[in-house]
Amino acid sequence: MATTASSVGSRMLINENYPGLKRVNSNPDVFVIEQFLDDASCDDLINKAKEKGTSRSPVAYAGWTEDIKELLGLAATGPVSWFSILGAWYEAQGDVEASVPSLVLHALRNYAVLFVVALVGIAAFTKFRADSLQNLRTSSSTTLDDLSQMGAKNFVLRASDLFDPASSSSSSDMPAASFFEAPTVIKYEKDQVLAPHYDANRSADVEDANRGGQTLSTLIVYLNDVENGGTTRFGKLPAADFERQVKGERNLNIIPKRGDALLFFPADKNGMFDERTEHEGCPAVDEKWIARIWRHADLVPTPFGMSLDSIKNHL
Repeated sequence: MATTASSVGSRMLINENYPGLKRVNSNPDVFVIEQFLDDASCDDLINKAKEKGTSRSPVAYAGWTEDIKELLGLAATGPVSWFSILGAWYEAQGDVEASVPSLVLHALRNYAVLFVVALVGIAAFTKFRADSLQNLRTSSSTTLDDLSQMGAKNFVLRASDLFDPASSSSSSDMPAASFFEAPTVIKYEKDQVLAPHYDANRSADVEDANRGGQTLSTLIVYLNDVENGGTTRFGKLPAADFERQVKGERNLNIIPKRGDALLFFPADKNGMFDERTEHEGCPAVDEKWIARIWRHADLVPTPFGMSLDSIKNHL
């Protein structure tokens, strides 16, 4: 079901007095944070990602449980039922001894066979859908969960200062970083893209239960200056009166600047999906590096998040 501005509630709390915080869109809120990370931290994140090695960025099939549920419901109450009854009727033609109980048995047998066929078809469709989604993202990435490293530590420290743990749905006495996925460093080479997509998941309660539930906020830091291409575009939001808005573009489209961060909220504080935050990484011309933290509704366990010992020892 589509969400609207009236159905989406208020976003999670942040430190509104954070240095360099500039609002570039309201309802939904989108912020740019100038000089969020220093040059040394940006370089360290890039270098550590190179040392670890990057691989093709994964794309999750968000909402697959809802799709399967809907397809199974349609199949069970539609074609499977119709063809089961028609098949039983056809089999009974010319059988003078056919009775209502035998027709029912034929229909049930047909229903079972056709339902299995439908299950196989739905499984094949979801596999095709998942494989197709991978083409949406052509970048490479890696996670950096070692907080002894200067760049990762500084990124998580500043994110912790930005986010308010009191806005969590549980365990608000825990460190803010325990609600983060580990920092992900993403590299875009020439012509690589991230097609329009959402960071939140309509089925987060089921599909993302093992990684902290719904994504309440996305924090992206641009690790290098990008002269050409590689902008971040929100196709459902209007252009901003902002110096790094792409000129002549009618939608919000931010030009990367080294050390600056982009902050937005894919869902409200209660986890309501906000389709207005659809965004994309436009085709890169120059090489582009970013680092990302997803802030979830609940505690994020390892391996998706960082261990509590690491957080306490290094932050």
